[in-house]
Amino acid sequence: MMLRRYHPRPDAESGEQDPPHPPPNDDNGPDDIERPARSASKAEWVAYAVAQGADQDDAEQSTKDALIERYGG
Repeated sequence: MMLRRYHPRPDAESGEQDPPHPPPNDDNGPDDIERPARSASKAEWVAYAVAQGADQDDAEQSTKDALIERYGG
């Protein structure tokens, strides 16, 4: 059985379709990233540091304690 996605039909009189829906406003930028718990893995702290503007290689070479001190406040 073939399933099809729903596509609205154009209005018969005006030839217009419904306006497209705007993209969701789920801005997952750096400001939306929650600071990890102190007990979180080093990988989580690296990801958080990079989201805060750290260089990936520098963050990976830092210790977890150093990342917490610099980015954990």
